[in-house]
Amino acid sequence: MLYRFEDVRKSYGPHDILKAATWQHNPGERVGLVGRNGAGKTTLFRILLGAEEPDGGVVYRANGLKAGHLSQHLEASREASLFDFVLSAFHEVLGIERKMRDLEHRLADPAEDHEALLEKYAALQHDYEHADGYTIHSEVERVLTGVGFGKEEWERPIHQFSGGQQNRAMLARLLLTKVDVLLLDEPTNHLDLKGIEFLEEFLASFKGAYLVISHDRTFLNRTVDKIVELAHGQLLEYHGNYDRFIRQRAERMEQMQVEFTRQQEMIERTQDFIRRNIAGQKTKQAQSRRKMLEKVERVDRPQTDETFAKFRLDAGPRSGAIALVAEKLDVGYERKTTVVTNVDLNIRRGERYAIMGPNGSGKSTLLKTLAGRLEPLGGELRYGHGIQTGYYDQTLGDLRPDARVLDEIWDIDHSQSEEDARSFLARFSFFDEDVNKKVSALSGGEKGRLALAKIMYVGGNLMLLDEPTNHLDVYTREALEEALESFTGALIVVSHDRYFIDRVVEHVILVEDGEATVELGNYSQIVERMKALEAGAAQRVAEPAPKTKDAAISRDEQKRREKEERKREERLAEIQKEIASAEKRIEANDLELCREEVYSDGARVRDLQGSNEEQRRALEELYRAWESLENVEL
Repeated sequence: MLYRFEDVRKSYGPHDILKAATWQHNPGERVGLVGRNGAGKTTLFRILLGAEEPDGGVVYRANGLKAGHLSQHLEASREASLFDFVLSAFHEVLGIERKMRDLEHRLADPAEDHEALLEKYAALQHDYEHADGYTIHSEVERVLTGVGFGKEEWERPIHQFSGGQQNRAMLARLLLTKVDVLLLDEPTNHLDLKGIEFLEEFLASFKGAYLVISHDRTFLNRTVDKIVELAHGQLLEYHGNYDRFIRQRAERMEQMQVEFTRQQEMIERTQDFIRRNIAGQKTKQAQSRRKMLEKVERVDRPQTDETFAKFRLDAGPRSGAIALVAEKLDVGYERKTTVVTNVDLNIRRGERYAIMGPNGSGKSTLLKTLAGRLEPLGGELRYGHGIQTGYYDQTLGDLRPDARVLDEIWDIDHSQSEEDARSFLARFSFFDEDVNKKVSALSGGEKGRLALAKIMYVGGNLMLLDEPTNHLDVYTREALEEALESFTGALIVVSHDRYFIDRVVEHVILVEDGEATVELGNYSQIVERMKALEAGAAQRVAEPAPKTKDAAISRDEQKRREKEERKREERLAEIQKEIASAEKRIEANDLELCREEVYSDGARVRDLQGSNEEQRRALEELYRAWESLENVEL
């Protein structure tokens, strides 16, 4: 046993967090801790670490238990470099190293007893080798690189880094610290995909135990062999990764419902028998059954700790076939700081794209530009006919700190009643007095849900979402995924959540080194395809194919296909421009029809309406031409 919670209770005012929670963590166990936001997962960590005391129950800890966790504050001198800060994880080994350096200096003094010093040095050297002292610098380099620090950053003072970077540095130091159990609270929060994958590989080779709080379901699938769910103040254990937990929990809830229903039916039959016979010939039998019923241990109605949120994203009026076109687009904040260049995109109605790439590569900048929040630095950006955009800001900057939750929805549409606004907010798990809270008083998860409520109230047929799952628990993420699966408009989303991306997108825009390339498929499909290509390339290098006549024919065929593809792309570009022109003419005619001097002139109205009909017929022809070219297999 590493530690054990025995009937642990914890409350904050009237709110019960833990209710006689019991669970034991054993050596070597790799456990994921899940539960809705506010369920008490971080409180559990604090009780285990002794930062808080339980209101009742006992926490048993193994003698000398060393638990490693991420501190809330950076503990390092202002002068310490990033490298030295992470290296301090090996303080015991560094102590041996200092003693060895001291003996080396003393050995240079002729007056010292060299034989005695050499004996001490040999003992220290043995301890140093036994502690893998000669590898600690390379280990620090490996982990710093893994969590996303370039070599040029290693000697910078640790206090010059941002908060997110300092969190990554503390994670690197923690991973190298010798402990019995790691306590990891959302360790993937400040990592990009490469950093997350490095952490997964590190934990796969980690020899100790760990308990990890995470809403990253792919991460949990790859790193844990047991899930503990904190639900209704209880700790419920499931064997397997996250996907197995989902299946087992569903089976458990179904079984509990069967048992509850069966017992309720038995109770109703027994009570009916008692009512009919308590004063008749079968009085003794009725009294006996009443006593039996009093002794029955009641099965509780099964409860789930999943969110009450039920999202629905309305795409509104049907748009044209083309949602968005970007041609040679340059994005950034100033011409001198262009971060992504020469972006070409052609996004159609109903298509779903994820923007992925390393931290700092320009993903959010590209999304803001596509959403119209930033002016392009170069190139052209066009929206299709009838496009209405919705934008989710990962910084939650569209929320007003001093506003009430209710006001954030009410102010979008003053025609709705308070009851209507409350009913809408209830779909996002804001109930009763929750709607009167100030935005500044909300948790990160609550702010995330409110920002989603705003964007879903307004709707739109082109949704651009920047890290929409960041502040959400796993249950709310699942509700959002269900809403996006049934969304009929176009979607562009920036996300590190691979589970989310696999479920809701079909194309990925990879942003790296200032370039953006489009790949067909979700995250897992692209990774598998890249692995297959790498394996195929390796095989071709190992076994070079001889040149044959067939290969020459294949090259000719390839040239023909490339020529046909260029022609097709040129025609598609022409059709795009024709579609854009037709849509602009329809839009201009619609604006004319709204003018008083025009709509009172019947002849003019008929001319404009006739023009629109012609343009719409032309558009349909163009759409059909577009679709036929898009579906051509070369």
